[in-house]
Amino acid sequence: MSEQTKRSRALIIGILVAIVAVVVVAIVAVFAGGDPAQRDPATPEGVVQRYAQAVIDGDIDGARSYLVEDAADPCDRVEPIDGAVRVTLIDTVERDDSARVSVRITSGFGSGPLGTSEFESDGVFDLDRSGDGWLIATTPWELTVCAGTGPF
Repeated sequence: MSEQTKRSRALIIGILVAIVAVVVVAIVAVFAGGDPAQRDPATPEGVVQRYAQAVIDGDIDGARSYLVEDAADPCDRVEPIDGAVRVTLIDTVERDDSARVSVRITSGFGSGPLGTSEFESDGVFDLDRSGDGWLIATTPWELTVCAGTGPF
């Protein structure tokens, strides 16, 4: 085997090893992403995050604990949206006694021949200060569990 052939093989093996390493790193990055960081529960964003997670998990009583008293008791139940739901923070405007948290809600439904169907919309949570924390007064319709807290 000539020196040229040895170098060519070494180069090919090096390139293949580099490609495998890149693929492994990409797979680890995708699957190790994990859950989003938990926001401070004393902030409007933290309250919205916990409420949205409770709704997505089907924990209606847990979700109600983040609502203002007028909305949570009595609670005329509304079935939350079905399917895979992802909520992403867009913006927060905080005032002395109220806050508005804007989110993007992405809902996935089934899978067709071309992939999952998704619907994306922007929504707003209005919150009222309650002692040292915050309670939700209105929710986007996709995450409403009690009638009267939605935008309608």
